[in-house]
Amino acid sequence: MKRERVIINGPYSSCARYVFDCKHVVLIGGGIGITPYASILSSLMAQFRASRIVCKNCEHINYYSRGLIENRRLKKVDFIWVNRDQKNFEWFLNLLRQFEQEQEYYLASNSDEKRFLDIHLYFTEIKHDENIGNAPLNVATKVWAEITRTDIFTSLQSKTHIGRPKWEEIFDQLVAGENASTANDVNVFFCGPSTMARAIQNHCAEYRFRFYEEKF
Repeated sequence: MKRERVIINGPYSSCARYVFDCKHVVLIGGGIGITPYASILSSLMAQFRASRIVCKNCEHINYYSRGLIENRRLKKVDFIWVNRDQKNFEWFLNLLRQFEQEQEYYLASNSDEKRFLDIHLYFTEIKHDENIGNAPLNVATKVWAEITRTDIFTSLQSKTHIGRPKWEEIFDQLVAGENASTANDVNVFFCGPSTMARAIQNHCAEYRFRFYEEKF
């Protein structure tokens, strides 16, 4: 009987499985590339809620006194989403709103803790006048935020940026201020268009960040 040669590739694990082994994680999604990070953010939010204590008498919300992230390696998450607009992604924005609210409850009960999640949204195809730029839109969004304390596009507390990200400025912020304590362990996880992946990978090499690309 003739022997046939069989070649097997895989299975290959997702790079996202390493998220919880890092100190500072940067999740970057381009368009539908945010999808793989939904489960990660849901898991993190579940950990917040698992540590929640609600008073039966006054319904005041508190958390375990030692702090939620004290015994975990992961200390900071920056979520960056680059998309044309918010259409068709309301399901994901709802998840972000829930996480923001949970984090505010947590920080109110643990004044010594730092922010765990920062959200950065960039919508690239909101139209503006070529002569006056985004000035009128910026004024409208600023007034709206001052009155409602939410973003005019997403109803999040986090501001929506119009246009494409300035990666140099963003990467500088990832190692400055409160982020300085995790500057030696910044890990960037990306899922999205290949052209964006190459640009981000080059910046990671410059800043000596670890780069992982999720294929979706």
